[in-house]
Amino acid sequence: MKTTATKKGRKRLAACAALLCALVASLAVAIAPAAAETGDAAPIRPLSEGGLNFSTIYGPESPEEYPFRLDPPSPEMRMRQVGDQEIVAEYIEGGSVGYSLQAVPASDAVGATVPTTLALTEDEEGPVVTLTVHFRAGNPAAGGAPFVFPVVEGKGWEGGWFYGTVELGEPKPPATNPPPAPPPPAPTCTVPSLRGLGLRAAKARLRADHCAIGKVHLAGGATRDKGEVVKQFRAAGTQLTAGAPVAVKLSARQGSSRSLS
Repeated sequence: MKTTATKKGRKRLAACAALLCALVASLAVAIAPAAAETGDAAPIRPLSEGGLNFSTIYGPESPEEYPFRLDPPSPEMRMRQVGDQEIVAEYIEGGSVGYSLQAVPASDAVGATVPTTLALTEDEEGPVVTLTVHFRAGNPAAGGAPFVFPVVEGKGWEGGWFYGTVELGEPKPPATNPPPAPPPPAPTCTVPSLRGLGLRAAKARLRADHCAIGKVHLAGGATRDKGEVVKQFRAAGTQLTAGAPVAVKLSARQGSSRSLS
């Protein structure tokens, strides 16, 4: 009789735990942002909306693909896919690069690196570059283990040491209130490479990396509308607080080119 009562108690406990999980799942859906994008791909957006970026990914129903429309290049230029993380606009004669687009680094809530890639396509309106955040297949560095949502823009890490607690004996009953989810990592300004960009393109690149434009120096007959960055006063790759200003120096463009808007 004692054994039978214990099994029944365990069944009731399991049923309560399943009900609790269902309630927690429904609450998670209720507090998700109302405007969150769902489906395989987000709508095509102009590149001027913050450069190559993506909204915070809160669950597996969020899109993996984020397409952006580029302005058609000028006749003397062409777009070219360099690798799965970079696309360049280069001059047809000489092959010199006018500017490049690079995949945004991403991480999940605990800092694991989420792979991102770029792909260049073209439709009847012109070139389209698609940023893909590969989170549905799981973490390749951990044998395909699921990433921990939310997934946000920012560099993550792979490997390292993990610490945990192992308990022997009977497991503790489930907690009545689940622990709160860890807050997403605060964004930081990772200074991008701006050399060769126009002022508007430089501003868009800085916004995409959580930085801001600083003082603009003019030299060599340049203006704010017609000029390209020949010097930046923060080295590319420097880590700063979000919104930190980066001063640049503009010089007159050599030949004709275009800048991102």
